Amino acid sequence: MIDAARFAQALKGLRLLLALEPDGLSFFEKSYAGFLRSFFPALVLAPLQFIHVSALYMAADPTPELAISVIVETLAYVLTWVLFPFVMLYVTRALGKDGAYFTYIAPYNWFQLLVGLVVLPLTLLVDFGGLDGEAAAFFNFLILGLFLFYGTFLARTALNVTTSMAFGIVLIDIMISLVSSELIDQIPT
Repeated sequence: MIDAARFAQALKGLRLLLALEPDGLSFFEKSYAGFLRSFFPALVLAPLQFIHVSALYMAADPTPELAISVIVETLAYVLTWVLFPFVMLYVTRALGKDGAYFTYIAPYNWFQLLVGLVVLPLTLLVDFGGLDGEAAAFFNFLILGLFLFYGTFLARTALNVTTSMAFGIVLIDIMISLVSSELIDQIPT
């Protein structure tokens, strides 16, 4: 678990990174323990994800088997949080930046808290009819642009790589998300 001081420290680091201050990286733990604690945002966002998945489940026709759906959705949620950090073990090693792995992944995981706090409420608005498809598409496009911008800044700063290399890392993240989502959607429930 994470204590209030570490949580506040991570939020301060995020605020500085959003202001494009590289010093924001110093507020994150660059250790294995800090890496593990950086998955705390997954717990914070889990209730919103649960509401989203429940809305999809109730709207499905025919209704999928509940036990299988719970297993698939739980594993899918865990996979979305661990797949990119796992791939980055190999990417950082290939780039000769394995010493910067925790420096990048810990703030990256915390950055997902901000992304989730924007994306999931918008997703819930769509799920419950409060936002139409065109507005959702606009917001998704805007969020994608911000994710590309800040994700590139974070990768460039934390890994000390070129902007184009950092942008490529963000594209790897997006491709992994798209491919894994597509594969998960193919699982029969």
